Amino acid sequence: MKQILFQLLVLVLVLLTISSLSVYSQPKSNRLSERTVADTNLILPPSWAFGILWGGYTNQQETIDRIGQIRKHNYPIDAYWIDSWFWSYADKGRGPKKYIDFVADTSAFPDRSQMWDFMKKNNIKGGFWTWDCILETGNEKAFNDFKSKGYFSRIYDETNTWHNNSISTAMFQDKQEKKNSTPCGDIDFDNPDAVSYFKKKMKHFFDEGADFIKLDRTAKISTSKAMFEMSQEFGRETKGRGFLLAHSFGTEDEEYKRYPAKWTDDTRSDWTIEKPIVKFADWTPPVAFKENITMFTDPAKASSKIPFLANDLGGFAVGNASKPEEELYIRWLQFSMFNPIVEVFCEPENSTSNLPWMYSERADSIFRQYAHWRMELFPYIYSYALRSRIEGKHMVGKFPAHIYQYTFGDEMLVAPVYERKSITQKVFLPDGKWINYWTNEQMQGNAEYTVPAPINQIPLFIKQGSIIPMREYASSVEKGNNNSLTLHIYPGDNSRFNLLEDDGTSNDYLRGIYSSTNIELISSLDKLALKIYPVDGYYKGMNKTRKWNLYIHCYKAPVQVKINQQNHKFSYDETKKVAIVEVPRRSVKQLIEFEIVY
Repeated sequence: MKQILFQLLVLVLVLLTISSLSVYSQPKSNRLSERTVADTNLILPPSWAFGILWGGYTNQQETIDRIGQIRKHNYPIDAYWIDSWFWSYADKGRGPKKYIDFVADTSAFPDRSQMWDFMKKNNIKGGFWTWDCILETGNEKAFNDFKSKGYFSRIYDETNTWHNNSISTAMFQDKQEKKNSTPCGDIDFDNPDAVSYFKKKMKHFFDEGADFIKLDRTAKISTSKAMFEMSQEFGRETKGRGFLLAHSFGTEDEEYKRYPAKWTDDTRSDWTIEKPIVKFADWTPPVAFKENITMFTDPAKASSKIPFLANDLGGFAVGNASKPEEELYIRWLQFSMFNPIVEVFCEPENSTSNLPWMYSERADSIFRQYAHWRMELFPYIYSYALRSRIEGKHMVGKFPAHIYQYTFGDEMLVAPVYERKSITQKVFLPDGKWINYWTNEQMQGNAEYTVPAPINQIPLFIKQGSIIPMREYASSVEKGNNNSLTLHIYPGDNSRFNLLEDDGTSNDYLRGIYSSTNIELISSLDKLALKIYPVDGYYKGMNKTRKWNLYIHCYKAPVQVKINQQNHKFSYDETKKVAIVEVPRRSVKQLIEFEIVY
């Protein structure tokens, strides 16, 4: 009996060992799984959502023209949604007619299929605005249909002017207009039959080619769930991943993480509510640029815990101004490019539509620079997106005592400039050694500094020892690929980076179907050792080979570079203080070892 038990114990140990080895073939110290606590509530947006998203109050031809202008200015674009005028363009969303009738505006959008097809051909996802209710006036057929079926949770007289005979969608009005009243039915998204019927009424928009929803007025979980599921089930380009853009509230239940993503609501295009330079209506949310930053960075705010949070780049409401200041717009765009999700949008009263070229040549140039940078950082950003699920690791790291700065991933520290006419910024650097990205200055951590911040630079610091993977620029995430990656190496400390990849569109990652490439850095005074371990895992469409480039940020040229113990050529840029090593394409299953001697 003892012998049988002993044999069973040995068998269990062998099986456990095999299981462990099958998960990671790298040394034990590299195993990501040993330090993870999965956030099982969290669902990833599709990979394209980590590029640049745009929205506007445009009709069909204006939508096509605007996309053309965005591309002409060499900006990336991954998605474009049409906001509330999608339902009633000619009267500028006045309503209540068309809100909502399940038909939308067929005059301003005479061939929606053609519009969505145009986007698809350009690797752009298309979306449209909706909400959770039906106003009776002008929509009697839809209203009575839902009412007769018992699909309203409540019916009441709506006096709010929003899409209810309002003069416009303006957030600022000098005089309170006369309130109109019409019966309004809130659709009961807690009723499965009502949800099923609502989806049926909305399906034709997706059949035409739409991919996702921007949900306004509510962020209730049951409503968000129904809208998200429509994108999952009907969106032709989502392949099951689904995407939703909803308000930042509604986070009381962790289930909200299953229906990404969110934005920080209708922010004021002003520097701060503390000393406003623009007049806004009293009911406009009291959040300007400075306060908007803290919605991401202040741990005391519920919004800071949202994994995939965006904001209207440049702000939404312009108040009694015609457009935001150019300086404010530039500082805002710099901050937004280091958000988990980036989207460009504003109210229609903004004469620029928050399009960079409508501000100035300078804004145009700076936007292009940062937007291209964002797209090149995709491998880094998407690795952290997957870590949000696998490890529960938030992309935005917070400093409770310094709420106007944050880490974007572990390797980058960002300190956006939020004060008007400021060309310096205070920043606290935590423990360790840091490098000023713009000046290459080495800085000791656990200290506060005042650093230069000219208008074209957001204060950015790289932790010494960092490994930052980047890829070649492409005008959309789906146009790009990870076939060739550049590792930006900042020697000075030992570290590792886990490059995580999947197909970007399916839900296979929920079953552990993704790949992991561990990269390990060991630094010393006169030598640098870097290992790129064989890829672990597999997903459909995974690269079998990859070209690697190293950009080693060092203050003197190496004297020797070896790859797998063989001497290898390199170059050194004296101006940028960067050693460049190009590696021929190799199998992703191959171990690559670098030795750089100074």
